[in-house]
Order: sequence, then C-alpha cells, then structure tokens
Amino acid sequence: MINRLLIVTTRESFERLMSIVSLIALVLIVGIALFESVRAWLTGADPQHLFPVFEIPIAQAGKALGKTLTDWMPDWSIPSPFGVFDVKYTASYIIYEWFKLPIILFLSTYGMTLLRLRISTAWLERTIGRNDLMGAIAGTLMGMVTPVCSCTVTNLYVGLVAGGASQRASSAFLFASPALNEFAIIFMFVIVGPVGALIYVLAGVIAALVTAYLAPFLGLDPSRFIKDHLNRHASCSHVNESLLIRAHREAWSLFKRLFGVVLFSGLLAGILVNFNLTPVAYLKQIGAVWWGPIAATLLGLPLDINAASTGPMLVALHRVVPPGTLIAAMMATTVSSIPEWVMLDRLLGRFNAIKVVLWYATYVMLLGLFLNQLFDLR
Repeated sequence: MINRLLIVTTRESFERLMSIVSLIALVLIVGIALFESVRAWLTGADPQHLFPVFEIPIAQAGKALGKTLTDWMPDWSIPSPFGVFDVKYTASYIIYEWFKLPIILFLSTYGMTLLRLRISTAWLERTIGRNDLMGAIAGTLMGMVTPVCSCTVTNLYVGLVAGGASQRASSAFLFASPALNEFAIIFMFVIVGPVGALIYVLAGVIAALVTAYLAPFLGLDPSRFIKDHLNRHASCSHVNESLLIRAHREAWSLFKRLFGVVLFSGLLAGILVNFNLTPVAYLKQIGAVWWGPIAATLLGLPLDINAASTGPMLVALHRVVPPGTLIAAMMATTVSSIPEWVMLDRLLGRFNAIKVVLWYATYVMLLGLFLNQLFDLR
C-alpha cells in the first residue's frame, strides 16, 4: 500500500513538473516568434518576415540537430528515375522532421487544450468554436497568420480541434494556412503586380470558406479520433486536478496515439525532399502549354516543399513558364503532400483523405488555368 502510494505520488510530481516545463517551452516559442515579427516590422525587413511563424525556433533547432548527428556520414548519392537521392541529406532531414513534427503536435495540442480548459467557453463559442460563416472566417484568418507547409499544418489542425474549434473553423484553417502563404503572395506581386497578389489572396480566402462548407462532404471531421478520445479521458480525470496537469495529460494521451504516424510522415518527407528540383526540370520542358497548371499540380501534389524553397526557383522560370503554371506548382507542393496524406488517413479515414486531396488538386488546377488566362504574358 505504501509502495503504491509512493508510485502515485511520484507520477503526479513528474506530471506536474512536465506540465510546467511544457508551458515554459510553449511560452518561449510563442515569445520568440512574436519578438522576431516585431523586430522585422521595426527594421523594415522583407514582407515574408513580418508575420510570426511559431515553428521557426523548433525548425532551426531541428536542422542544427540533424546536421550535427550526420556530419560524420560520407557524401553518398544514388541516382534514381526521379532525381538524385542524397543519403546524408536524407538522414539529416529525417532527424529534422522527427524533432520538429512531434514537438509541434504536442505543444499545439497542449496549448489549445489549456486554452479550452482555462478560457470561458463563451469566448470559444464567439470565435473558432462557431460552426457558421463567422467561425469559418475566424479559421481562415487564423490560417492566414499561421503560414506553414502541409506536413506541419495537420499537427496544428489536431491541436485546433482538440482545443474546441468547430468543423468549419478548423477546416478553413487546414486549407488557408498552407494555401495563403506569404511567399506565393510576394511571387504574384513581383511577377504580375499588386492585382495578381490581390486576386491570389481573394481566391484563397474564398476557397478556404468553400472548404469550410464542404467539410461534411469531404469528411473533415476528426472528432471520432480526437474529441471522443478526449471526452473519454476527461471523464476519468480527477475533479481536483490542476488545469496544467489535466491539459498535459489529455495532450500526451492524444500525442501517443499519433506519434507513430507522425514519425512515418517525417520519414516520407525526408525521402521526398530529394526530388524538390524534379518539378522545376519538368516545368522547363512544359513551357507555356495550356495544360501546364494541370501537369504542375500533378507533379507537385505528392512532394513536401515549403513555398520559401520553391519561390526563388520558380521566379527564375517566369519568362518561359506562365504565372498560373508556376503558382500551381508552388501551391501543389505546399497545400498537399504524401506526409500530409498519411496524417489525414489516420485522422479522417482513407476515403475522406482522398476526397480532401482531390478537392485541393481541383482548386489548384482551376486557379492556375484562370491566372494563365488572366495574365497571358506571351
């Protein structure tokens, strides 16, 4: 009896410590992101640095860790039909993803769960908790100021749903966050001017709202995986538990269920990163054909490439490839990827994940075709 009591006491002390450590880490990451954003405003930095990107401190640490752990490896490249496979770079990138994605998943879930438990339900019901047009707009705006790639957005999506976001708000966020990225907006501004950038933003906002209202048809409702699980966990919680411990326990329980698929997603991302230049080579061959956006979308959808990486490469092609085709390539690699499909398959089921990806592909193709017709620069 004494031993059992000692074990319970030790476990509670450990949970209390880890909940505080997790909160400190979350506050530091948010603080760093906000500090860098404010500094960018004050120093007149490029527009892409003005919005706070909360994953940057984690990503930088992950990249440093990956480089450190793989410095000893010899350079070894293997040719393949899709491009050169760099073994050392792949190993470094997988370590980076395995460091970044689990931390983002846990901290975002922990932070949103803590907000749900700490802040009054009335606040949630007035914002991202609303399942109407205002809720969809709130999710879209949240996505616009959280520009991340497809492999990261699903982890934030989990945290948002766990925090009490409605189906429409979370669905709008899932689309808007990678689609309304600042690099594509800057690309459109540089290539075709402010009108092109405005059209891109308006089209993305409309598509995010459409995604919100298509959510029931697309199966964008991970409640069977997240909310039901959290409700069962909450019913087993002690009444006198502190909010920090309760939020930490709920986040950790959900994290354990998704940890394996997150690692697998990171492994796929590490493999696919070798073929980032493959779409660029094909786009050079495609040139200005009318079906260019369709081909660019099909080429880019499986790949996991941040718009910050594709932007400079695609700008160099703007004199031989129409802007709509280039935007389709940039968006396809950002809004969708095989690593994201794995996460969506786990959260929504295979059939619903396929519907979501098909909707993404349809939007990207149509936008690219429309932009080519509107800005025919030939």
